[in-house]
Amino acid sequence: MKILIITNNIEPTSGWGRSSLGIIDELKKQNIDLCIVSEWQNDKYGTQKIYPPNSIINLLLNIFIIRKLSKDCSIVHSFDGWPYGVYGYFSVLGTKKKLFINGVGTYSVAPLYAKIKGFLLKRAYCRAQRIFTISAYVKNRILEHIKLKNIEVVHLGITPLPKPSIDQVRQFQDRYAIDNRFPVLLTVGEIKERKGQFDTLRAVRLLKQTHPDILYIIVGGDKDLSYVNKIRVYAEKNNLNNNYLIIPDIVDDVTLACCYESCHIFLLNSNNDENHIEGFGLVVLEANQFGKPAIGSRNCGIEDAINDGVNGYLVEQKNLADICLKVNKILSEDTVSREKVIYFYNQFSWSKTVKKYIEHYDN
Repeated sequence: MKILIITNNIEPTSGWGRSSLGIIDELKKQNIDLCIVSEWQNDKYGTQKIYPPNSIINLLLNIFIIRKLSKDCSIVHSFDGWPYGVYGYFSVLGTKKKLFINGVGTYSVAPLYAKIKGFLLKRAYCRAQRIFTISAYVKNRILEHIKLKNIEVVHLGITPLPKPSIDQVRQFQDRYAIDNRFPVLLTVGEIKERKGQFDTLRAVRLLKQTHPDILYIIVGGDKDLSYVNKIRVYAEKNNLNNNYLIIPDIVDDVTLACCYESCHIFLLNSNNDENHIEGFGLVVLEANQFGKPAIGSRNCGIEDAINDGVNGYLVEQKNLADICLKVNKILSEDTVSREKVIYFYNQFSWSKTVKKYIEHYDN
């Protein structure tokens, strides 16, 4: 059995890449022969590079390249819907090769609203032996557009972050002057509307009334300048400059682990931004690794990452009162214990995920 893997990237600095690497490394542990196709070159894994899907010419070139690479593979596994599932569809078209597609989030759902993209993605979904969605929410969103029986939820695993030393955590806290702050809230993820950092900051303004020393740390890429500026202007206007911190340049796992170690509560108050959705929220589990409870939005994939009252609490999207209530609940009660949080985290592993994949590969 040789599998052609089609993904965006396998870089550990990217959320997408970390997930792809987790699956690929586990498949390699099972001694499965792989050919990996990615838009980013990775010499260590010998990836075959394709073009960014930013033009029709590039899309056609990628289809040609992938079709050629798939010739000696019996299975094609695409790690998202658009365009990777469509690439996979054309690579198996007219053959008896098996096709598997991961339904991850926005790019597994949003293209279904478009005429041409939707047509192609629906064809890919129908041709697939199995569609593995990473949450029940993503599965249900796909089924709103097309009736399928070849679809099921298979949660992603989690790649553990390194445990930082006491000195490393202290140095991190000294660098950003966050030692002795309480409570410290944290969000990790691209700074944009869908991740909801602005809504969390609005809740921080309310929480400051009873927690004057509150600090909200925002870790993530800051390319969305208008959204970042919206946060800065709001903080300035509401006297919150000492109550929030943006760290856009986390480049290694130890520093990221120090962020999690330094917070008291992790928040991912994601919003459904038109057809852009939160597919799951692996960062919730990353925080759980360090025993940190999480607060996240309902009506999205986070509902599979947070067991309400076990490893954190779910809140209504953009509901500031609900966010504040759950923050205070965690700070004042012991119902969400460190032991419960870590136990929940341990339910997720790449070995469980890949075991499920292999069961279907072999059918």
